Amino acid sequence: MKNLKLLLAVPLVAGVLYGCNKDEVKDVPENAPVEETNTEKQKNENAAKSTLFNFTEFSLDVDYSATESYDVDYDNERTGMEAELEDDRKNEKLYGDEAFTKLEPLFKQLTFDSTTSNDEVIDQVISVFNIADDYQSIEVEVKFEDGTEKEFQRIK
Repeated sequence: MKNLKLLLAVPLVAGVLYGCNKDEVKDVPENAPVEETNTEKQKNENAAKSTLFNFTEFSLDVDYSATESYDVDYDNERTGMEAELEDDRKNEKLYGDEAFTKLEPLFKQLTFDSTTSNDEVIDQVISVFNIADDYQSIEVEVKFEDGTEKEFQRIK
């Protein structure tokens, strides 16, 4: 009886774990920045590298109301890239390659860095992502290539 429970539990756990990875990007561009360990950073510090974006993580949360929001999550680490876009107003939920395909041209338009002011970052995000004026709050969290993490927000 004990072996039967174990035999049934293994496929169940494997299925659950497989289902959790639906936002993983399979077709990762070669020059996308990747979060690195300190040793890797030191090795690559002097090497010139061409990257897609100046960040390895990007999170955007726009709240229009208690039931309507626009969310973007992008994460590129050594273990892989993940992308997700959810737009309640358009009833759109994209994950993995499909989300990255839509987000990549938008990310390429973002020119801010860790020294850019809060208002400039928010204004740029509103423009690039075409955020409607009736939002209640916007929050952007970014981890830049150099490891700096910043949070930018605006509440109406």
